[in-house]
Amino acid sequence: MHNRNVRIPATFVPVDADRLARLAGFLQRATGVEAGYTEDDQTWTGTPGSAADLDRQWTEPGIPTEKTRRAIDTTYAAARVGLIAATDHASSLSRLITDPALGGCLSVEAVARSAVETAARSWWLMEPRLTPRERAARFFADQLFSAYQAEDMARRMKWSAGVTGFSPEVTVIKAKCDELGLTYDANRSAPSVDSQRRPGSTPLVANLLRDTIYSASDQLVYALTSATTHGTHFALMRSFIDSGEKHGADPIFDRHLDHRQIEPVCGVVLEAFAATVTRVVWLAKWGWIRVDGFRSPVRNFLYTMPY
Repeated sequence: MHNRNVRIPATFVPVDADRLARLAGFLQRATGVEAGYTEDDQTWTGTPGSAADLDRQWTEPGIPTEKTRRAIDTTYAAARVGLIAATDHASSLSRLITDPALGGCLSVEAVARSAVETAARSWWLMEPRLTPRERAARFFADQLFSAYQAEDMARRMKWSAGVTGFSPEVTVIKAKCDELGLTYDANRSAPSVDSQRRPGSTPLVANLLRDTIYSASDQLVYALTSATTHGTHFALMRSFIDSGEKHGADPIFDRHLDHRQIEPVCGVVLEAFAATVTRVVWLAKWGWIRVDGFRSPVRNFLYTMPY
C-alpha cells in the first residue's frame, strides 16, 4: 500500500520532517530535565523550609516518627517512579515519530495515552498544599488499587504463590495504614484512604490537562487517545484516506499520516510532563531554570503550529 502513487486530498497535511525532528528533540530532553533535578536531591527532600521538607516533619500522636517519615519518603519515591516512566514513554515517542516506516498515528497515540496517565498519577500525588497526611493517604489509596488489581489477576491466572515477590499484598498495605492511623474503605475499584479517593484515569487526566495549554479541550484530547486505545472504528480509520481508485465498486484506502494528528499528541505528553515537574519544583523549592528552560521553548513551538 505504501508503494502506490497515492492522491493526497487537500484536507490532509503532509508530515513536516523538520518539525517532527524538533519534537523528537523535546521528547528526548524530558529525561535530562528530571535527572537534572534528582541528581541534586536524590530523595526529593527539597530545600530547607520547602513544602517537601515540611512534609518530612509530619508527626502523629503515638506513632514513631520514622514511620511517618518513611510513608512520605515512599510517596515521593512513587511520584518519581511515575515521572521516570513518563520520560521513558517520551523517549519511545521520539523514536516512533522519526521512524521512516511510521504510516499511521495509532502506535503514537497509544504510547502518548500511557505517558499522560502515568504522569497524571504523579501529578495527583504532588498536588501543592496537601497536608503530609493527605499526601500519604493518596499514595496508599493508589497502592490499594494496584494491590487489588494484582491479586485479581493472580487469582484469574491461578498463580499458587499469588503476587508474593513482585507486588505488595492488600493485607500488607492495610497494615501500614493501620500503623499510621489511616482509615480505608472496602471499595476495590476506587479505594479511598482517609477520604482521599483514587480517581479514575479519565477525570484525573482531564484535571491534569487543565494545567496545560490544552485546557480548553481537555475532554476532547483524552477522548481521541482513548478511541485509539480501545480500537474504535473511527480511530482505526483516521490514518486511512481514499486513494481515488476502486476495487470493483469499492474504494481503495491507503494509510496516510496527517501532521496535525501527530504533533498535538506529542505536545500533550510534553505538557503533561512539564506540568508534573512544575508541581515537584514548587514543593521542593528547587530552581525554576530547568523546567522553564524546557517548557518555554516547547510552548513557543506548539503555539506556532502552521496548519
